[in-house]
Amino acid sequence: MRGTLVRTVTATLLLYCSATGIAWAAGARSGAPLDDPGLTRVRGAKLDRATARKEAALGIHRGAFSTLSLNKYGLQTRPVTNYKQGKTYWCGPASSRQSLSFHKALSGSGTGLPSQTTLANKIGTTTSGSTTSAIASALNSYDGVFGSVSYLASNISDTSNPYETFVNRIGTMLRSITVNPTAPIILTQTKYIPRYNGVASRHYMTISGINDNVRPMQMRSVDPHYSSSYYGIRWENVGSTTTNGLCRACYQADLAGTNRAMAW
Repeated sequence: MRGTLVRTVTATLLLYCSATGIAWAAGARSGAPLDDPGLTRVRGAKLDRATARKEAALGIHRGAFSTLSLNKYGLQTRPVTNYKQGKTYWCGPASSRQSLSFHKALSGSGTGLPSQTTLANKIGTTTSGSTTSAIASALNSYDGVFGSVSYLASNISDTSNPYETFVNRIGTMLRSITVNPTAPIILTQTKYIPRYNGVASRHYMTISGINDNVRPMQMRSVDPHYSSSYYGIRWENVGSTTTNGLCRACYQADLAGTNRAMAW
């Protein structure tokens, strides 16, 4: 009787998911809430001002961009270690550990990397996932431990050209030698990343490379997903705000709520 009931409920759920377009697959668990409850209007405005200052220092202008030219950034990579997230909603802590692995390598620090548990506690990760502003704050707490560590939580949807903002922020940080470099973390809606085959989840990953010597432009993602189907380091298309790829995945995650799109 119980087996029949389970099969009936499962079949009903499968039919419902199929009818409504909800992904029924390993990996659909979200690692980030739609909104950031700790992001007050005052704090948000402060982050916006800090973002504008950082962009100005990097020569990234918030006005209308010209079309990105081939070879603007060339091929740039950072040494980032891939860590599989320890819990289904720990992509934020795992991505943070990945980014810190770059700073540890760059600084030559002999201090061991914090565990995902430690980072989850610093971030305040819950079963609903992590927030980008808390990820940036947790990363910045290691400034001086692993050399210079300076991240900002920023949106891309509030700029005049979200695609070029996305590319220029990441490309500049990966190429930077005069301003403190980072290994940026992006919040994505995975259904816009082709290799996820429509599986929808709000998910953090680290970016460790860019290659605009090729078209379509590519970035190297360091995905901490708990499922081996998605976990790994790979080059994938950037896309645009309307063409599937990392940019659209980040842009759509940004539009969905107040949780910010990237820590960079």
